[in-house]
Amino acid sequence: MNVKQNESIMEMDPTPIFQMNMSFMPSRMICAGVQLSVFSAITSESKTAEQIASQTKCSLRGMTMLLNALTGFKLLEKAGDRYGLTPISERYLVRDSPDYIGAMMEHGDMLWNNWAQLTEVVRTGHPAIRVETKETAEGFFPILVRGLHVLNSQPARQAALSLGIGVAAKGLSVLDVACGSGVWGIAIAEADPSSRITAQDFPGVLNVTREYVERHKVAKQYDYLPGDLKTVDFGENLYDLAILGNIVHSEGERSSCILFRKLHRALKSKGKIVIADIIPNDNRTDPEWPLLFALNMLVNTEEGNTFTFPEYRRWLCEAGFSHVEEFPMGKHINSDSPLVVAYKD
Repeated sequence: MNVKQNESIMEMDPTPIFQMNMSFMPSRMICAGVQLSVFSAITSESKTAEQIASQTKCSLRGMTMLLNALTGFKLLEKAGDRYGLTPISERYLVRDSPDYIGAMMEHGDMLWNNWAQLTEVVRTGHPAIRVETKETAEGFFPILVRGLHVLNSQPARQAALSLGIGVAAKGLSVLDVACGSGVWGIAIAEADPSSRITAQDFPGVLNVTREYVERHKVAKQYDYLPGDLKTVDFGENLYDLAILGNIVHSEGERSSCILFRKLHRALKSKGKIVIADIIPNDNRTDPEWPLLFALNMLVNTEEGNTFTFPEYRRWLCEAGFSHVEEFPMGKHINSDSPLVVAYKD
């Protein structure tokens, strides 16, 4: 080894590796804050550590350290011995807020326990749990989609705008597949009051969909199709538009290719399918989030993954769609992933 190589090695800083290894700490901190109702306990009035510890039935020592850590991450603010909410925690981490995203954090131990098995999952290729099955989905997704509704509301509105909903495209018949909270279909219903939306999902999930449809005051535009997307009959030549909002990654290639063929049959002539998902670059080297989310699918599903645009294009063309293109969406929850839009002749 020459001198320059030796100096280069000596200059390497292991700190990023150490920080990456310890990056679970902020996750556990915010989950603890939500699970212990810290943010909901403070609400609009700042309080002392003693008051918050008493209200949440926690030790003073433990609560003080948690409050200080939350302050360091700008989730709380501190003046003297009193702690108050920051604007972001008041909006997103207080249970009574309409934009509360903490439902999944309340159950954060489930994801934590599943990811703790990553080494064995990689070794065997078998997931810790299968969230895509009906039994698990009807317990897991009603919790998950409450946070996703808030996170995806703006991307869904942007998608409706990009597709010309309410301007160039009006009165569409829309199928929202595995709709969850209904966030993608609701954005279309709001943009075009003459549209008609069919929301499909497991019966236990559709109960949550109905709640959000009512909240957004678009119930008159909605029909419901309960069932498993793998077996439900979508019909033939019924819809102008089919939406797959963050569905393909949990289904995997085999199930998704079957689904694409079913949706091609269900669409009218000149209809299209719109896919919003988490898409890595063509070489699967960037961005970080789609690559990490692929591991999340390894841990939580039997065949799930994140897929590249060339893969989507090939599968959709094989399903009968004549043209596939990307619609840029800008920065959002799915990094900078574009919409994938495929057209039927």
